[in-house]
Parts: sequence; C-alpha cells; structure tokens
Amino acid sequence: MSPRNLAITDAERARIEQVERLVALGPRSTRALLGSLSDPSWTVRRRVVAALAALGDDAAAPLCTWLRDARTDENAIAAAVDALSASTGPHVTELVLVLVDHGNAAVVADAAAILGRRRVHAATPVLAQLVRHTDDNVAVAAIEALGTIGGSAAVEALISVIESRAFFRTFPAIQVLARTGDPRAIPALTSLLADETYRLEVVRALGRTGLVQAIDPIISLLERPSDAVLRLVAVSLAELIARADFAGAEAPVSAALRTKLAPWLGKLATTLRTADPAERTAIATVLGRAGDVSVLPAITAMLEDAETASAANDALQHLGRSADDAMLAALATRDPLRRAAILPILQHPEAAPTVRALLDDSDVEVRARACEALARLRDTSSVPRLFEALGDPSPRVAHAAVAAILALGTVETELLALAAAHADQPSVRRHAIRLLGAFGFPSALDPLRAAIDDPDRRIAELAIVGLGAITDARVDGILLPLAASRDSALRAAVMRASAHRGGAPSVRLLQRGLSDESPWVRYYAAQGLGRLGAHEAPQASAWLVDKLRDPAPLVRIAALEALSRLGSTDAWDAVCRAATSADPDERRAGLVGVGMQAREGASEILIDAAHSPDAATRLIAMSGIARLQTPRALEVLAAAIGDDSAEVRDAALSLLAERDDDGAARALVDWALRSAADHPVQRALSNPGPARIVAILARLTSADDVAAPTLVSALARMHTPAATEALFEALTLSNAPARAAAATALAAIEAHGARAAIENLAANDPDSDVRRICAALG
Repeated sequence: MSPRNLAITDAERARIEQVERLVALGPRSTRALLGSLSDPSWTVRRRVVAALAALGDDAAAPLCTWLRDARTDENAIAAAVDALSASTGPHVTELVLVLVDHGNAAVVADAAAILGRRRVHAATPVLAQLVRHTDDNVAVAAIEALGTIGGSAAVEALISVIESRAFFRTFPAIQVLARTGDPRAIPALTSLLADETYRLEVVRALGRTGLVQAIDPIISLLERPSDAVLRLVAVSLAELIARADFAGAEAPVSAALRTKLAPWLGKLATTLRTADPAERTAIATVLGRAGDVSVLPAITAMLEDAETASAANDALQHLGRSADDAMLAALATRDPLRRAAILPILQHPEAAPTVRALLDDSDVEVRARACEALARLRDTSSVPRLFEALGDPSPRVAHAAVAAILALGTVETELLALAAAHADQPSVRRHAIRLLGAFGFPSALDPLRAAIDDPDRRIAELAIVGLGAITDARVDGILLPLAASRDSALRAAVMRASAHRGGAPSVRLLQRGLSDESPWVRYYAAQGLGRLGAHEAPQASAWLVDKLRDPAPLVRIAALEALSRLGSTDAWDAVCRAATSADPDERRAGLVGVGMQAREGASEILIDAAHSPDAATRLIAMSGIARLQTPRALEVLAAAIGDDSAEVRDAALSLLAERDDDGAARALVDWALRSAADHPVQRALSNPGPARIVAILARLTSADDVAAPTLVSALARMHTPAATEALFEALTLSNAPARAAAATALAAIEAHGARAAIENLAANDPDSDVRRICAALG
C-alpha cells in the first residue's frame, strides 16, 4: 500500500475539501456541517469538529439541539461532544447547562462530559448534584467531570459517593477524590480498605494524595504482608513521595517513612527478587527515603539492571547523606557498576584514602570518577597521584585528572607540572603544557618556549596559547616571529595567546592576523579583538567592520560577535544591519550582538526575530529580549513559553525564571495557573524570590479552589522563611480557598506554629469547608 493510501483516500480528500468550502461560508454552513457529523471517516469528522468549534455560538445552539433531538449514531454523538467541548463561543456553557435538566439520561451524561472538558468551574455545584443521579452513566460522567475541573469544592459530594458503596460510582470517585489533595479524602478512602473489592485501588489512590496523613493507612496493609502486598505498598508510597516532593513536603514524608517503615525494610528489600521493573523502581524509591545502611546491598545490586539503575542511583543519593561508612564498604565490591555509582555521592573527606586507591582500578569509568571525587572532596594530598593519572591510557581518565588538578591547585602543582612537561609520553607532556598555561606560572616560560619545538604539533599549539597567560614581557618577543610561521595552526595559536595578553604588541599582532591567508587565523584574530575591547584597541571597530566582507563565513560571524562586544556607534550600526540580514547565520550572529547591548532600537529588532518562522532565530532572540525591561518584551518572552519549539519554550521559561521583577513574577503565576501540575513552569514559580511571593499572595486574594492549591504549593516548595511567612499570611486572607490551601500546605511541611493556627481555623473560621478541612488536618 502506498504512503498516500495510508494517510488518506481520494474520497476522504474530496469530502475534506467540501468541508473547507463550507467553512468559507461561515455560519451559513452550520446545517451542512451537522450533516457531516456521521461521516464514516474520523479524519473527515475531525475536520468537521474543528469547523463547528471555530464557528462558536453560531454553531453551539444547533449542536445542542442536535445532541438533544437527533443523536443519529455513536460516532456522530462523540463528534458533537468534541465540537461543543472545543467551541470558542462565549455562551456555550449556558446552552450546555440547559441540557442538564433533560429527561434523556444520555443527553445529561454528554452535558456533564462537555462541562468537565471545558473546565467550567462554575458548573461544580451542578455536577456535584449529578453524582447522585439515578442513572449510573450520568453519575460517572459527573464524577469524571469534577476530576477534570479539579478543586476541593466537590469533595463532600465525592465522599458521599464513596460512602454509598455503589460499585460503578465508587471506583471513579476514588480516583477523583485522591487527585484533590484534600485531607478530608483520607478518612473516606481509608474506610474502604477493609473491603477487598476496593482495597487495591484505594491503596494506589492514597499514594496519589501525596499527603503524609496517608502513610499510616497505606502501611496498615503490612500487618499481614505478602510479597504482593509489599510491592503494592511500595508502588503507592513511591507515588506519594513523588507528589510530596512536588508539593514541597518531602522532608516530613521522608521522616515519617523512616520511622514507620523501619520494621519492614528487610522484607521490602527481599521482594526485589519477585518484582517487575516498575515495582523494583518503586521499591528503590521507598528504600532510598526510608532505608538505612542495611538496604545498601539490595540497592547497589539494582545498578546492574538498566531498567532500574536510574532509580537505584537516586536512592543512593538519598542514602548517601546518612550512610557514608556503608558507602565506603560498598566500594570494595567486585562490580565496577556499583563502584562507579557510589563515587559521585561520597561527601566526606574521610573517604579520600579509599577513593585514592581506586585511581588504579581496572575499570575506566571508576578511575575517572575517582578523579572527580577527589576534587569534590578537596583532597589536596592526592595531587601527585592525579599527575600519575595523566598517563592513563584512557583519555576520559586523563582529562578527569586534569580537571581535578585545576580544581585543587596546591603548592606542589607547579613543580609536578614542570616535571611532567619533560615526560617521555606525549600525552602526559600535552596535559602538563595545558596545566602550565592554565595556571600561568612564571616558571613555565622556558618549558613552554621549549615545547614550541616539540614534534607533537598539538603540544606546540598548547604551549603558544599557554604563553599568553604569563605576565612576562619576553613573551611578546617569542610570539612576534611565530606570527610569521609557515604553519597556520601555530599562527592561529599566536592569535589566541595575544587575545589573553592584551597590550599594544598584542593588538598589533591581532590586526596583522586579520589579513592572514588562513581563515582560522583571521577568525581567532577577530575574536581576540572583541575580547580585548575598544579600550585596548580603539580602532578595532573599523578593522572588524571591514572583515564583514570576508569571503569566509566563519570570519564574518567572528567579526560580528567581536563588534557586539565593542559598543561603538559604527559597531552597533554594523550589528543591527546584520541582525536584519537575509543570511540566517549572519542574522543570528547579529541578533546575539543586539541582545548583548540592548540599546535603543534593539527591542524592535529582537521582537521581530521572536516571531520568525525559524526556531533557531527565535531561540537567539529570547536571550536578548530577556534583558529588555519593557512591558512588550515581557509579553513576548512570556508568550514564548507556549512556543511550538521545545528549545524555545525551555529557553523562554528559564530566562523568565531568572528574573525576579514584578512583571516576570506575574507572568509566571499566570502560566502556572493555566498549566498542568507537571509543567516546568510550576518549578520555575517555586524559585525563591520576593517578587514571586508578592505576586502569589496577590493572586491568592481571589483564587478559587483550583488555583489556590497551585499557588500555595509554589510557596511551600520555596523552603524559605519568607515563603513560610507568606503561607501564614494566606491564613488571614478573606478568601476561603486560599485559607484552606494554605492550611493544607503548612500541615504538609510541618511548619512551626502551623498546628495551633490550623486548630484555630478548625474552631473559628467563618467558612464551613475551611473548618472541615482544618479539622481533617488535625
């Protein structure tokens, strides 16, 4: 079969074209479009649905009438529900609410589903009544709609469903009630644990609450544990841990688990043998939070399994904070995967001798991570051993050793590096020359000069570049003749060294390099002048503007980047011209320069680039727009969080999160309230900052019971005194949903003074829902 037939048939294409013609007619096409709801092809029906939704109120009333009276077949009914759910009309909700009172239960169920999918929060009281409808299908549709809308307003209605023990209604109610995160859900769900019909689903649901109060009911199943029960409990607790982490309540939950699960750690560890990969991952998560050194062998054994290695590593990270002695003992294991996994989480200097011995390990990754660990442990006594590692046959290990030596930088480093510069092994000499240049030791002048004649030309290049870091006037005399070398790689190294040195001799060498026959020499010369700046090279702008006509694209780009650093009028004009160039690479380089300076005229250029069809161009524009403090720039940056490109979305969110001004904080709040709980913007809003706290408190004054938990969760995840104080302040707001959500968050993080404040609300709050929620928290 051809790809064309797999995608769409000729007949379907013809019917879609007919739909497109109808769309062009506007509201007059409604009747004909309704007739296409029964089209046998979902591809065609999907286009019909989109067309009817786009007509808004013009199609909404006919659709409701059709849904009430015609209802020709199931496919057409589903399409009509989809169209009303996605409709852009402002009066759709009013029309759908009329259907709730219809005598046909199927119509009422469809209406409930539409209200839920449209997230009509005002319909919550109506849906709460429908969960008691005589028809099970209507009740289930209402329950699911309440779950989609969210919030705690329907908690009492859902609890009444659970108390009814009506089989077909109780199961969906369990799932929805758990997602509310309302503490009143815990007693209701716990009451079902004695009933085998619901037990498995209830245990999972208790985990989905993310509340510390759910731990006792979940663990109560361990009174008569089997492997199956242990695995079920682990899966539920792992879900609870994940949700508590998101809510900022990880510390109280971990503390409770360490106390309450202590008798069961051994049995949990033994169930790993019979668990499937998902269950082993869950068990690792629980053991990492609740375990002690006794579970370390079980967790490290999981490192051998690719499906559970990540969870085991995360568990080791949590255990490592309290199990260092056991970690050191585990380094003696014969399994290199376990040794490599443990090394990155060692934190105490006492581990250094054991780690030092692993520099001779048979496994490459273990040796490399040992180098990294020694640097992290600040073990300066290991520097001689690290110099020995420069000769390791693995480049991975040698580079890790270089990085460790650079991080430690002891007094003996100079002598060791000078000695290594004369090693027989070329790779050792190369790393030694790199170290001498990086540290810029005055004593390195002669070894570096001598290394220029090394038969390994990579060493010669490194030596020349290293000379640029030495503050000795004799260096200029060494670099000058090298700038005329027949070897273009050495001439390029001279440019790189001159860029680090600065001063008149270096400027002259860089100017000369701009005319070199080698594009790479010209590239480094242009880069160097940009690095030195206009104060050291006043004429650099004119020289670099001339290089914008260089035949080599890399030189033109380097010249643009350099001009971006200079800031002179002619440099700015050249950068602005490039930022509107038809050449994509030139335009992007120019946009970088415009963004770096954010001068007059930058806003228009950057905002225009932010709407480019090219994702790479939009991405570069974001960094410049983030520096602009205008309302329009903030609007564009915030809108980019919804960009089609994941890279642009991530960049926009990251740049917005780095700001702590009032406008950026309000934008993050707006995005958080219209995004899912797992959207990255929720974490961004949780970055501590005064402006974010003010913006959250301001929005809490009018937040409903869907928005309020999102906002207070962001405050709870900040883990700062100011954020905790803001949560207490939220308890005094006139808005009941804000008080209820703040009380729940304060209880979850076990803030000092929270219990007394919550007890006061339970007894005295004017809102009955707040009183009930606070009573449940107590």
